[in-house]
Parts: sequence; C-alpha cells; structure tokens
Amino acid sequence: TLYNRKPASAHEKRRQVDDGRKNAENCVKIMASCGKYLLFLTLINIAVCDFGFVNVNCNPGHGQFGHQSLLECIVSLSEEAKGVKITKVYWYNDQLGTETLLINYTSSGHSSQPRFTLAEPNWTGTNLNVSMLVNNTMITDIGSYTCKVVTVRGSPSASTNLSVSAPYSTPTIGKTDKNNQKAVMTLSCNASGGYPSGGIHWFDEHKTDWTTSSKQHAIKTKDGRFSLTSELDLLSGSIYSKYTCVVFNSSKGREGEAQINVPASLLSTKHEGAELSWKSKVVVPVCSILGIILLLVVVLLKLRKRGNMVDEMHIPVSTPLNQHLNHPLNQHL
Repeated sequence: TLYNRKPASAHEKRRQVDDGRKNAENCVKIMASCGKYLLFLTLINIAVCDFGFVNVNCNPGHGQFGHQSLLECIVSLSEEAKGVKITKVYWYNDQLGTETLLINYTSSGHSSQPRFTLAEPNWTGTNLNVSMLVNNTMITDIGSYTCKVVTVRGSPSASTNLSVSAPYSTPTIGKTDKNNQKAVMTLSCNASGGYPSGGIHWFDEHKTDWTTSSKQHAIKTKDGRFSLTSELDLLSGSIYSKYTCVVFNSSKGREGEAQINVPASLLSTKHEGAELSWKSKVVVPVCSILGIILLLVVVLLKLRKRGNMVDEMHIPVSTPLNQHLNHPLNQHL
C-alpha cells in the first residue's frame, strides 16, 4: 500500500530533481520558441498591413541643356493611410550612391546640393508632391535618380531617369578655292552646341543628296556637347549653281540650314566639261559607224574588181574562134 512504500533513496531523489529541472528547461525552451514564432508572425503581419499603404510614383524627365528640368514624383496613400505625414524626403543620384544626397528634407530642417531643390518651394509633410527640380541642366545630369520618403506607415522609394538634349546652332557655310586637277573648290559647313551627336547633309539646287561625297567630323566639347563639321569637294564637270547644308539631330529632325552660291566662272567649267563629254559620246559612235561603212565599201570594190578580172579572162578564149569563123576566106567556104 501507499503507507507501506519504502522511502526513496538519495540516488532516486537526485534523479527526480534532475528530471524536474530538465522538464522545466524544456518548457522554457518551448515557450521561448513559441515567443519568437509569435513575434515573427506579428512582424510579418505588420509588414503586410503596411505594404501598399504608402507608394511613390515617378515619371521619367527630359530637359534641355542650360534650362530647368523636372523629375516628377508623387506620393499616393491608401484609405487606411489617409492623413499620414511625410517626415523625410531623400533624393540621390544612383551613379553617386546614397552617400551623396542631392536633397535631404526632414522635420528638423533640410539641405540640398547646388542646382537641386524640391519643386514645391514651401514643402511640408502633408504635401504629397515630392518632385525635384534640376537648375541649369548639364549633360552630366543624365542618368537614374531615386526618391525615398519616410512615414509611420512605411518608407517606400521609386527610381526615375533624366535625359538631356541640346539644339545645334544655326550652321555657317564657307568655301575654299583648290588648285588641283580634280577639286576646284571645297565647301565647309559648321554647327556647334548640340547633343546627342547629329549630322550634316548636302543638297544641290535639284535636291540631289551629296552627303556620301562629303567628309564628316564630330568633336565632343568639354561640356559634353558636340561640334559638327562637314566638307564637300566640288569636282570639275559636276558643279551646280547652289548648295545647301542641312543639320540633322540624332532623331533625324531638321534643325537648321545654310546656302551658298557657286561663282559663274566655275559653272563655265562645268558646261565646257559637259559639252566635251557630250561631244565625245556622239563622235565616237559616229566615227565607228563611218569606219564600218568605209570598210564595207572597200570590200565591195575589191569584190567588183575581182569580178571584172574573171570576165576579162573569158573574153580572150572566145575571140580567136569568132575571128576565125568570121574570116573572109572561111566565109567563101
């Protein structure tokens, strides 16, 4: 019975104490694991609940060299996040990294790099327009940018891109006289200050394109823009009265043009050359035809002469016989 059970030995008591301690430690471990799991689920739940409450939506921007450019970014809030204030706004160039902030707006103050500022001059945390202005836009400003905002319901960010272009100056055209046998004059056309690199085309007064006969040069300047130069040699025998150089940008858009008139003295060279060319084209076939006709005449004359010689060879054979038959003595017979 229970009352007749022998008292536990010291060894059994020690084992029971150890088992109790182990059970307690296991319970603590299980509770700790459950606590971590619950904390993990709680964090996930918070993240999922906050995800999508605050978003940043940006549009790509395009600017002109030397002008002001806009990178537009607007913060959108879900119904659950209505009234949430923006506590911080960051703008940075992706090529430079997050260490170089272009704009740093916080509730305690703000700072920005030269030429960069928020589009809203009196921006506050309730203003959802976090767009950035780039003043005096340069070619080096081309690239990717990131805007990040911080709120109590999340810290979303979005990236956008800035492209830059620059129009070319009105082209100038000039001429240089040549003293060689082929080129009698060289026309040159210049345009500068454009980006991206474009090209110069040449046309005569008949709209014929002579660009493939020209030499093109594009030089990149210190500010990243391009200077274009094109040279066209005027060859003797193929000179027109007027030439036009036209500047095209990288998108094949026509930006500017210049015209030049060729001196009349060079045009005479063209006409003389054309006349000589026309004469040579006419005289050569005519001479060939006359030569063939003359050869045929000579052949016919030789054939006719040979026929006369054959006739003369037959006449001597028949003449003595006829004379013999017609002789007076034979007639008496």
